[in-house]
Amino acid sequence: MRKIILPILLIILIVVATGAIPAGAGPGGERRRPSEFRMFGGGFGHGLGLSQWGAFGLAEQGWGPGKILEHFYSGTRVVRKAGPKHLRIGLVQGADAVRLEAESGPVELRLGDPGGDVVASIPTGQTWRVRAGGSGYRIVDGGGTTVDTVGGPDNPIFAVYAPMHALVRIPQAGHTYNRGSIEFGLNPCDAAGCTMRVVLRVDPQEYLYGLGEVPSSWPMSAMKTQAIAARTYAFTKAASSQHRPDCDCALYATSFDQVYAGWDKEGGADGDRWVSAVRQTDKEVVVDGGQTIQAFYMSSSGGYTENNENVWGGTPVSYLRGVCDPGDYTSSNPNAIWQETFSPSQVTHELGLGIGAVTGFRDIHRGVSGRIVSVTVEGANGQASISGSTLRSALGLPDDRLWINDDRRVTGEIRDKYDALGCSPGLPMSKEAPVAGGSRQKFKQGMIFRSGSTGAHLLKGPVLDLFLSHGGPGGSLGFPTTDVRRLSNGNQQARFEGGVIVCHADGGSCRITSA
Repeated sequence: MRKIILPILLIILIVVATGAIPAGAGPGGERRRPSEFRMFGGGFGHGLGLSQWGAFGLAEQGWGPGKILEHFYSGTRVVRKAGPKHLRIGLVQGADAVRLEAESGPVELRLGDPGGDVVASIPTGQTWRVRAGGSGYRIVDGGGTTVDTVGGPDNPIFAVYAPMHALVRIPQAGHTYNRGSIEFGLNPCDAAGCTMRVVLRVDPQEYLYGLGEVPSSWPMSAMKTQAIAARTYAFTKAASSQHRPDCDCALYATSFDQVYAGWDKEGGADGDRWVSAVRQTDKEVVVDGGQTIQAFYMSSSGGYTENNENVWGGTPVSYLRGVCDPGDYTSSNPNAIWQETFSPSQVTHELGLGIGAVTGFRDIHRGVSGRIVSVTVEGANGQASISGSTLRSALGLPDDRLWINDDRRVTGEIRDKYDALGCSPGLPMSKEAPVAGGSRQKFKQGMIFRSGSTGAHLLKGPVLDLFLSHGGPGGSLGFPTTDVRRLSNGNQQARFEGGVIVCHADGGSCRITSA
């Protein structure tokens, strides 16, 4: 067989085009000992389920809430379904005293239940305290005088305010409330003293009025999407238990579950728009097999969500599959892409693995989204394997969809093309790099080439191979003007500035023809 000797220039072009790295160096230089560790990433959160910024971007593109939800939660559908009569929301845990600030009207304290006997009334504008004691609740007025000691572990007291159109602010919870009633519960006393938990009992729809998960100025379709997801999440949690340990609640009022801001959300800027979104989706939930799902969501996916088993382990869940997120790369999203830089000493200290100074990272195992599932950290005195979530948490990173000292983020026109293709090119294998007259980026399933005059187009398979062997965009063909597409006869074709490549359906032969 005759040997074919390629010109040196062509070899260089192929290496540049494919992102090949000389032997002895790890991908992106991860096996070297850099003076710093640069983390190139995208997204904010755990990466599982609905992407809030993704919903924002898709709403901008005209997607409705049902379509958005059924995209992120694979195989589900949106239906109307009745939920519990009320929800228990954990506002405060482990407090020895709770301040109640009466606003816009008096706040009554009732014994036994919200309709029980009034034991005290906090005048408008005053701040009183409820203190925990072994024998009951000590009510203290604004001047420090004990008004009464009532109730006990089996006889709670309630703050009631809605009938008087009042508001009550609880500084420990950080918000003002206008819906439902507030229940005080005593925890068992110990050597350190007695503490209380504070729980809001509220109608499910009214709970959603105060949910502070997305801005009220967002597109209506995105807010409806959030309302349905949040309602689904709450109903599923409540079905499991309304009396979880520590909080005696169905849901915490923080990001541990869902951020509940009460009147501060409903009465804040554009709050009426959010309330409208909740009302227009009344009783709408996401179901799988007739049951409400675990509707996990996060701020930003970075362009692709993750499989549940790669986030928190466990058995794969059919509706929590990683999917392309073509709405995440909206110009409004502050975390679509990001970069953080650390010195080796910072990484060593924050990881605290006991392996000496951290010198590098290797054996990175990624999920379907590109998020790091596990990575081996190399140190001067050994090595240790950690999860991507541990790396993210220890270094305070927005997400674990990141590349270390290797900028593989997908941006600009190439990102727009990638999203339009439904992320079908696969994970990025190189950074966007300049080539004659434009740029290119390598992916697991091909390359996207971009120029100012032709836009961005995907090449793959034998068409890509022949294109590169003829000098790529710097050769006679120039930049592609179409993606690779399959013709009616099964052949593959792509058009270029300087010609057309056609590859036979059997993959055995390709030819170049004039444009």
